[in-house]
Amino acid sequence: MRYLNGLLIVTLLLSGCSTNQEAVLPQPDTSVKQVWNEKMGQGQSPTDLPAGVDSPTRALDAKALARKQSDYARDSYRETQQLFKRLPNPDIVLYVLPHRAGQLPVPGYTTVFPLYERVHYEM
Repeated sequence: MRYLNGLLIVTLLLSGCSTNQEAVLPQPDTSVKQVWNEKMGQGQSPTDLPAGVDSPTRALDAKALARKQSDYARDSYRETQQLFKRLPNPDIVLYVLPHRAGQLPVPGYTTVFPLYERVHYEM
């Protein structure tokens, strides 16, 4: 009997804390798209810029960007490929068969590791 009384009290206390979703999170009158358009000034003329923008943006031309950057001698690719040439170190490809790790099955997979432990560089 005590057990049932305790269960009844806990049930009543927890039901007092419950609310429906609409009461906690009411649906807004406007959508995200409407707020975005309003804040970004979609109603203005195309020449007017939103607040905080100094100049109009333009599409990035990939060819012009490549021409500008081709004269620059130092970049991460050139430094790692030209300054630090590596000696050949063949990769060993190993297939691990499906197996179990404790009670969990592990599917088969392929892994790659270098033949030599250390990386050697040309002089």
